[in-house]
Amino acid sequence: MSPGRIETVPCAVVASHPHPCRPGAGIDAPTAGPSRRSVLRGGVGLGAATLGGILLGSCSSEADTRSADNLSSHALLAAFPQTLPHIPAGVPFRLPYLISDDDGVPLTTIDGAVTFTVSRDGHELGTVRVEPHSDGVPRAYLPVAFTFPDPGRYDLTATYDGAPMSSTVEVVEPARVGPPVVGQKLPPVDSPTTERTLEVDPLCSRLKGPCPLHSVNLRDAVGLGKPIVVVIATPAYCSSDVCAPLLELVLEQTAGRDDLIVTHQEVYKNPKGQRDLSDAQLAPVPDAYRLRFEPVLYLTDRTGLIVARADITVDRGELSELLALAV
Repeated sequence: MSPGRIETVPCAVVASHPHPCRPGAGIDAPTAGPSRRSVLRGGVGLGAATLGGILLGSCSSEADTRSADNLSSHALLAAFPQTLPHIPAGVPFRLPYLISDDDGVPLTTIDGAVTFTVSRDGHELGTVRVEPHSDGVPRAYLPVAFTFPDPGRYDLTATYDGAPMSSTVEVVEPARVGPPVVGQKLPPVDSPTTERTLEVDPLCSRLKGPCPLHSVNLRDAVGLGKPIVVVIATPAYCSSDVCAPLLELVLEQTAGRDDLIVTHQEVYKNPKGQRDLSDAQLAPVPDAYRLRFEPVLYLTDRTGLIVARADITVDRGELSELLALAV
């Protein structure tokens, strides 16, 4: 597992208060904050990492899709990687967007649903009405769900408070996208557990203390005939405020449920003492899944088929909807 570079969304998009790292009690965080572009290998910044996950990378402005003549109004901020293959053609896909205010700062609340129009080469392909989400996360966001039919460039347009907003995305062949996507089987990978850590330390960087989601090997879980929920996040080593909320929300909503197998996977194998997280190896699951950003949430049905994947930011209400699909 070699370290890599990751790309992210502008720090302001997700961080409610910027900080290079947030070590939890008893956890030695890097002495120097990772460049947001250097965390998960491969170079995919999480447009999200910035949002709260460690997008393994550094802050960048590439996700700010405002046009030069619209800087004084609202704009869409893409909370997902934009410079690496990320959106697969022919597969239901979720794209989280934030909206900025007149100063370019992401809104903490979005008033009402926003309708997106998806076009290609000037031809409208469809519209999507998206309800805002903000329960339990630092920034309000809009999860746009759409199936882009073919590889190519697509335009997404919307209006908020009278201000026109737009974003252009690149769609690629599914084989070019690294992480598993909806419709594929969840790869049965050996994962660290309390019984066998596979040299992952810390096994859980939850700020409130280790969570109870590390008892089952993911390879074994895939064959147990139950829906699976996988949270890939590193709360203590995030550069912003998205990783910890996702893990806490999953713990909250899955507590006491024996109809699901729920597991939390750390991003780094041994980040403690690393001066720069770009030097840290990835833990087994994100390495095997070729992740370039985090946090990422996977949900499967009883057969291990991926029924939903949510990147970067997920609030309480959307998580409840996603969990309903895991049957």
